[in-house]
Amino acid sequence: MVKSNPVKSSPLTPPTPISSGRREREIALLIAAVTLGLLLRDVVRDLLPGDAGEFHFAAWRWGLAHPTGYPLYLLVGGLWQHLLALVGVAPSFALNALSALFTAAAAGLFYLFLRPWLPGTPLTARLAAGVAVAFLVANPTLRTQSVQAEVYSLHLLFVVAILLAAGSLIGDSQVGDSLVGAPPDGGQGRLARLAMLLGLSFSHHATTALLVPPLLLYLFLANPNWWRPLRAWLWALPAFLLPFLLYLYIPLRSGPDASPWYHQRLGDGVLSLYTPGWRSFVDFVTGRSISVGFYSPAQAAANLPTALLLWLRHLEWPGLLLLVIGLAVLLRRGQIGRRIPLLALTLSYVLLQQTFNLFYAIDDIFVYYIPLYLMACIWIGFGAAGIGAAFQWAGARQEAREEADQGQAVLPAVRWLSTLILLALFWLPVQLWRQYTPLVQQLQAESAGARAMWEAILAAEPAPNALLVSNDRNEIVPLFYLQTIEGRAVGSSGLFPLIAPDTRFADIGATVQTALDAGSTAQPPQPVYLIKPMEGLEARFALAPAAPPLVAVLGPAASAPPAVMVDAAYGPLYLLGYDIQPAASGSAGVTVTLQWRVDASVAGDYTTTVQLFDAAGSKLGQDDRRAGGDFYPTSLWKPGELLLDRHTITLPAGAIPARLLVGMYSGPQATLLAPAIDLALEFKLPADLPDSP
Repeated sequence: MVKSNPVKSSPLTPPTPISSGRREREIALLIAAVTLGLLLRDVVRDLLPGDAGEFHFAAWRWGLAHPTGYPLYLLVGGLWQHLLALVGVAPSFALNALSALFTAAAAGLFYLFLRPWLPGTPLTARLAAGVAVAFLVANPTLRTQSVQAEVYSLHLLFVVAILLAAGSLIGDSQVGDSLVGAPPDGGQGRLARLAMLLGLSFSHHATTALLVPPLLLYLFLANPNWWRPLRAWLWALPAFLLPFLLYLYIPLRSGPDASPWYHQRLGDGVLSLYTPGWRSFVDFVTGRSISVGFYSPAQAAANLPTALLLWLRHLEWPGLLLLVIGLAVLLRRGQIGRRIPLLALTLSYVLLQQTFNLFYAIDDIFVYYIPLYLMACIWIGFGAAGIGAAFQWAGARQEAREEADQGQAVLPAVRWLSTLILLALFWLPVQLWRQYTPLVQQLQAESAGARAMWEAILAAEPAPNALLVSNDRNEIVPLFYLQTIEGRAVGSSGLFPLIAPDTRFADIGATVQTALDAGSTAQPPQPVYLIKPMEGLEARFALAPAAPPLVAVLGPAASAPPAVMVDAAYGPLYLLGYDIQPAASGSAGVTVTLQWRVDASVAGDYTTTVQLFDAAGSKLGQDDRRAGGDFYPTSLWKPGELLLDRHTITLPAGAIPARLLVGMYSGPQATLLAPAIDLALEFKLPADLPDSP
């Protein structure tokens, strides 16, 4: 027996590039297949509200969705829907499943990108890359976006493909070439491939711009001369610019034939959400047409706790610990020279994207964190590989100290232990997957709820030319799917606040008023229905129950002057007067209806208090109610409006109210809008008041 030779290099040393990549391709395909199978179990089978529902019918007609347009997604999605329709798959299910396919492809490519970077033996690197992929696939936001028709799984696929193509360009990944085939012209083809992926990604989602500076930094640090083959740019520049022609899709498919939901009947005219012209085009592709803006620095700083919570909930503490270990491995002395490009890419991108997310004023900002979680998973992969390689390195050093004739086999045992530890790390993303499975399954409930809601609405048989109104865009979206794909309720129009950047649709009150004005002048008239009860809208509109869940809107609520005139200023409001009458049959008390005129905007939401007193000044009863309810609070009241504010007050038996106190307050401190108004009640006869039962 001979002595073991001392180990001269650490397993933390990066492995040499993989020569054929065949085994890695097989593993990547297996990862993609398993990911697709897992996601398909949860893919929503039917229509959905919101953006996903909009993509369902927009892609089917190769028409427009909301800004910024997503032309590539709609072209590919429409083709996919029509192909699967040949075998009986519903367009909604088909487009939902396409997101799962994009995520599965991204998972496979992510493995191919990360595997050559990771330290340790091939087995260690493969298992560590697998842990990183598992964390990515189990990410709850990515997972929810992968089971419905959304654009973010395709955006993730582009980001991963761009990283892989960049690695191939500078020689960091022979796996990339083995996957797609090395171009015969070497660097020229690689640069053109990277440029085309960037162009296609820009034609899909504009946040690709945030990847460009870190990507250039990565390329220059890895190979300062990567750009010098000038002939390669003759192919790369056209490859980058040609995909931008996809944006011509927007004006070409903006007409009523392709996008009927962008051109709905409104009275005797048409509500067009896209008008031809250069300005409209620019506003559309930049998102300005939906008034997306940015927060101030102070507001962005206030968003930091939410950002930290998102990171914690999507990785949990063990994932964050692996992330920190991974950064330490990347910074390890002796290997940092090779890893500086990747470290610079991931860190600079995280800083850029995270800063953007803090400032970008959009409700669903959480989906913009998906590329950030991708970078986190790169670090997690290094953390897992570092743990595994460290055990092997320690075992190798111990084995070098032992005599071979003593029968010691430290290194194989430690290698087994290292493998078991890496396998145990898979438990973390598995738990993450299990923890958020109920959240993903809620999408099925949302789909069922949207279908049931609209089946009930259609069963109520609104007039064929009805104007159907909701305060929520997401609730209206399924109507367009039913019209476009199922051919139902074709003559109806669906309206909601902010459907257009126009004061006519500034809020639910303005939207209903716009519908009333347009519907009453149409020939034949278009009846207006709320698609659900909206407590508080009766302050402005006369409402009448129709077949549930519909509520008919008949006109203004304040159609006549009040019975008792008051004419008293009250802050920004003016109390015209009130009506008082017995409460509904069987109730002991009265209903007091205040009629307000709005003279100036009200800052905030206020509660009205109405109190009744007898002649001796004793309080008989009181009713406090939020003025305008949940759907038309005082913050939405506009100058010139006449509004009703109803209050029912229970009275003691035989009580005769003599005075009325009216006021408005807000907040826990009950801050008054203005000093209360104290009025002497006016009745024709005391007998007008009801007796107690």
